[in-house]
Amino acid sequence: MRLVHLSDTHLGFADYGRIDSESGVNRREEDIYRVFEEVVDYAIRTRPDLVIHAGDLFDSVRPSNRAIKVAMEQLSRLSKERIPTVVIAGNHSTPRLRSTVSVFGMLQYFPHVYPVFGGRYERLRIGDCTVHAIPHTYSEEDLQESISLLRPDAGSKFNVMVAHAAVSGVQEASWGEFKDQILPMRSLKSGFDYIALGHYHKYLKVRDNAYYCGAPERFRLKEAGYTSGFLDVRLNPLSVRHVRTGVRDMVSFEPIDCRDLSASEIADAIEATVSGGVDGKIIRVVLDNIPRHIRSALDIKRIRRAVSGSLHCEFEYNHITDGGRVASSQIGSVGEEFENYVRNLGLERDAAEKILALGHGYLADVEERMA
Repeated sequence: MRLVHLSDTHLGFADYGRIDSESGVNRREEDIYRVFEEVVDYAIRTRPDLVIHAGDLFDSVRPSNRAIKVAMEQLSRLSKERIPTVVIAGNHSTPRLRSTVSVFGMLQYFPHVYPVFGGRYERLRIGDCTVHAIPHTYSEEDLQESISLLRPDAGSKFNVMVAHAAVSGVQEASWGEFKDQILPMRSLKSGFDYIALGHYHKYLKVRDNAYYCGAPERFRLKEAGYTSGFLDVRLNPLSVRHVRTGVRDMVSFEPIDCRDLSASEIADAIEATVSGGVDGKIIRVVLDNIPRHIRSALDIKRIRRAVSGSLHCEFEYNHITDGGRVASSQIGSVGEEFENYVRNLGLERDAAEKILALGHGYLADVEERMA
């Protein structure tokens, strides 16, 4: 048996305010749609026995009409090809209240598409395979009950588990996001032929039979080093192949040490750093050890010309203070700044994660009310 495992497509994600002049659509939003279509193209071309989407199909609980249209178009293509497709709800796509109607309800009307979004464990029998699905749950109690029901089906030739969550003990796969649910490592049982995980945007092997496929596109510059794509998986015996997608270039350049440089020399260094070409790329330029008076003397117009071909450029200024310490003046999103603040408090990890979850919850509640 062969399956395609993808996750975290975040349809509807948009950033940087750059609009395509012909379509009128945010260019990052178009990037997200394009790589999703690329994965569907691959599935139709290679004909897997099963496609599994491990959560966060949409970027928000209330996706835009355009995001819904793209999802319907691509899933209908899989449906028409009679390729069974399981799609579970992740934390970005799950309403805070069980009573809120989920957009996932529309997916159940496509033949061969199996949406799992009820906030609890579901078992799906698809041909020779039983899929054990844990979507994002509405409470810790629901999650624990779902975990307790995880048990391979002895009457099925293949058993595949799918979940959208962090995994206890795998620190890099825990983002501290709003409604971040955590699976204990013991729930990733060896009795499953394969465990398809979503939530972490980087390709990562967790156990011999358990993998995060990563996201098919990067979303933030902190993900610049990730290799984006999806997984082509064969069962019995298990083999996993990472398939890269054609993503927009995202580059975080090596920091420029500005300690002994004049404003003009810093501009020279920036031009040299980006001289390899930045057209259409998302880039970050870090200026280390830069005195504040030198920063104020920088030729901004010259620097902007040097990076003008990029889709987006972030400058991070790490200043030298009077005490010789370095202080960063980069400002991210509200959520990113909140997370950086909490992680720099020196709290125990469990306490920090609880505060992050609570804070991100408040932020998501505001976003949901404003949507």
